[in-house]
Amino acid sequence: MKGVCAFTVKPHWGLLIRAGLKTVENRNFRVPPGLYFVHCANRVTFAQWSVARDWVSDRIGPQVPFPSYAECLAWRGCVCCGVHVASALTQSKDPWFMPGRVAWELERPAPCPPGIRARGGLGVWPVDSDAARRLKRAQQGKE
Repeated sequence: MKGVCAFTVKPHWGLLIRAGLKTVENRNFRVPPGLYFVHCANRVTFAQWSVARDWVSDRIGPQVPFPSYAECLAWRGCVCCGVHVASALTQSKDPWFMPGRVAWELERPAPCPPGIRARGGLGVWPVDSDAARRLKRAQQGKE
């Protein structure tokens, strides 16, 4: 687990990545390909959640099972999954891509069990040693 980094997103985005539904993370910078952990932000308002739910319904489709606000609140501050960033592109036909941004193409999400808390950060940040130990134990089925 040494050297593994994470990025923080609002819980609804993290849970959509965890479910394999959100296949692009839009940022304004590139990252090298590899494994990253997805951390759910500590704060999400009902208004932020509502706007995102409507955006997904309008842009991706109403058939996407959007996480409930209560589920998002339960995941605040936790690592929800690991995901492979395959590439970072400035153009993509993926419906999750927002023009003018960098598309981190996401593949092979590996869900983490609930309750693995971690301190978040801006950009991409190293996973702290306690969270890394808990993630390793969870991957081995010991947590």
